[in-house]
Amino acid sequence: MWLSPVRHLPRIPSSYLDYSRHMPKKYVDRMKRTIPKKVFGGRFGAPDVVEWKIHPDDYVETGTRPWEQDMVNKNLERENRYSQANIGKKFYELKKEVSKKMDDEKWHIFVGDRVQVMVGKEKGKQGTVIKVSRDTSEVWVENVNCVLEEEQTGAEKFGIDNSFRWKEKPLSVVEAEVMLVDPNDEETCTAQWVISPDGSEYLRKSTRSGFEIPIPSQALMTYEYIQPEKYIEVSEKDTPSSIALTRTYVPKLATFAEEINEHHGISTSTRPHSYWY
Repeated sequence: MWLSPVRHLPRIPSSYLDYSRHMPKKYVDRMKRTIPKKVFGGRFGAPDVVEWKIHPDDYVETGTRPWEQDMVNKNLERENRYSQANIGKKFYELKKEVSKKMDDEKWHIFVGDRVQVMVGKEKGKQGTVIKVSRDTSEVWVENVNCVLEEEQTGAEKFGIDNSFRWKEKPLSVVEAEVMLVDPNDEETCTAQWVISPDGSEYLRKSTRSGFEIPIPSQALMTYEYIQPEKYIEVSEKDTPSSIALTRTYVPKLATFAEEINEHHGISTSTRPHSYWY
């Protein structure tokens, strides 16, 4: 079997490093409620008419993950209002928010990075990123830009005293509210993706000093594992990656039926009909 040599092209880490990168897209869309409720097809060549639970243009990305309970409740409430407007034949204005998601080439901040606040009363304060939202291009910095909020709403009804906690508020990367800190001199900097000398990966380097800024280990964490090397495969349920990635297909100049006959040792003298067009 002849295989054409294909050059391996590395991917920019910001294109795949995410906490929910292993989450099935169908599940995420179902939690967002941006799935078809009914599809009216068979319209004699005309495009299908789709009735949505929540129109994709009406969904507004937030820093809250769509499968968290608060966001699920908001999406269900939005779905009910959208459905009632369609049933009552009332005008329903879609939000159509402008996407604030930055391109992968321009995104350089990950969980575990050290950043500096550039605006507000805490301007100049440095901290560690504890959460990242690529959809809204926002980050949360540990113990920075905090607000006091109730830990449990409505606890007074049950005779429990209210308790409060400090909670971090998001900071926008698009509006330059935070900047990456260069570990070489602990000063703010901008970064760029530079391919390594051997061409195997992309490196994050400071545009000011040229110093490499390594990606923290926390950025590799997903909802399945904290570190990739500590992920435990269940042999009874999961196919090992070494077996799944093994190349076993060998192309043949035969039809599917002929391959099956050859595999099971079935000999037949019949030949398929040939046609001229």
